[in-house]
Amino acid sequence: MDTWRVRLSLFLNFFLFAILLNTVGIVIAQTIVDYQVTRVQAGALEACKDLSIMVVSLLVASYVPRFGYRRSMLAALLAVTLASMLVAAVAGFWVAPVLYLVVGSSFALMKVSVYSTVGLITRDQRGHTGEMNLLEGIFQVGSLTGPLLFSAMIFWSHWSNTYWLIAVLAAVALVLMLSTPLDESEARSGAAQAGLGQMLGLLKVPMVWVFVVCAWLYVMIEQSFGTWLPTFNREIFGFSQARSAALLSLFASSIAASRFLAGALVRRVSWLALQVTYLGAAFVLTLAVVLVTGGGAAASAGGGGGAVGWAGSPLLAYAFSLVGFFLGPIYPTISSIVLSRLEKSRHSAMTGLIIIFSALGGTTGSLLVGFFSQRYSTHDAFYFPLVPITLLALILFPYKRLSDRFGREHGTA
Repeated sequence: MDTWRVRLSLFLNFFLFAILLNTVGIVIAQTIVDYQVTRVQAGALEACKDLSIMVVSLLVASYVPRFGYRRSMLAALLAVTLASMLVAAVAGFWVAPVLYLVVGSSFALMKVSVYSTVGLITRDQRGHTGEMNLLEGIFQVGSLTGPLLFSAMIFWSHWSNTYWLIAVLAAVALVLMLSTPLDESEARSGAAQAGLGQMLGLLKVPMVWVFVVCAWLYVMIEQSFGTWLPTFNREIFGFSQARSAALLSLFASSIAASRFLAGALVRRVSWLALQVTYLGAAFVLTLAVVLVTGGGAAASAGGGGGAVGWAGSPLLAYAFSLVGFFLGPIYPTISSIVLSRLEKSRHSAMTGLIIIFSALGGTTGSLLVGFFSQRYSTHDAFYFPLVPITLLALILFPYKRLSDRFGREHGTA
C-alpha cells in the first residue's frame, strides 16, 4: 500500500473540511445581508452543522467499517462537491441549510474514516500519535485559509463564488482518493460486529471512560479561549474588534504550529511528559496574564482603544494568544492513545465517541466562561480555564496507566 498517497489524500480531505466547517460565521453574516433573513434563521446554520455531525456520528459511525473507509470518504467528498456547486449556482437562503446539513453529515463520515485509516497506515503508537498531530495541524491550517479565501472573494466578486473554488478542491480530493488504493483488510476482520452496540460497548472499558473525560476537558479548555479571547482582548487590553479578531488568528496559528512540532517530538519523547509540560506552561501563562492584568493595568499600559498601533500593543496580548501553542498537541495525542490501543475494527466506533464528547465539551466550555463573564467579569472568568487545565494534567496519569494495561492485555501495546 502506497502510504504516502494515502497520507496526502487524508491531509487534503481534512484541509477541505476545515475550510467548510470554519467559515459558517462568514456565511451567516452574508446571508443576513443578501437574503434579508433574521439573525435567528441565519444562526440556525450553526445548528444544522453541529447537530448533523452529532447525529450521524452516533447513528452511523460504528457502521463505517462495513461500508468501507475509502467508500465513506468518497461519498463524503462527492456530497460536498455537489453541495458546494449548488450554493455557488443557486441564489436563495434555502441552499445554506442544505449545505451545512451535507457538510456536517459528510464530516462525521470523513473524520471517522480518516482517524480509522491512520491506524491502518501506522505501525506503532508513536507513529500513530505523530500522524494524528500532523493531521490536526493540517486541519488548523485549513481553518486559517478558509476566511482568507472568503475575504478575497467577497472583495473581488461575491461570497457564494468561493464555493466554486471549494467544489474544485473537493473534486481534486475526490479524484486523488479514487486513484489511491487502501488496504482495509485489518479493519474488515471485525466489521461484522460493527454497529451501535459496539460503540456503546466501548463505554464499559475504563480506559475509554477516562479518555472521554480527558477529551471533554480539553475541548472545554480550547473552546473557552477560542470563543472568549477576542472579548478579553477588547475589554482588558482596549483593542478594537478588528484587532481582537486578528489576534485570534495568532491563537489558531500557534495551535497549528505546535501540532506540526509535536508530530516530530512524540516520536522521540514520552507523550505523557510532553503533554504535562504543555499543560503546565498553559497554566502558568494564563495565571500570569490574568494576575498582571488585574485592575486594567495592561490596557492602560498599551494606551487603550483602537488607536494603539501594533508596535505599541501590550506584549501580554501577544503572549496570551500564544497559549494555543501549549494546547494544540493535547487533543490529537490523547485521541491517538485510545485509538492505537484498541483493535483496528473498533476505531470507527471510538471515533464516533470522540466526535460526540468533543462537541459536548466545546459547548460546555463556551457556556461556562460566558456565565462567569456575566456573573463576575470577563477578566475573572479567565480564572476558570485553570481548573480544567489542572484536572486534565492530573487525569493523564491514570489514563496512561489504563491505556498501557489495556494494550498489554489485548496485544496492542
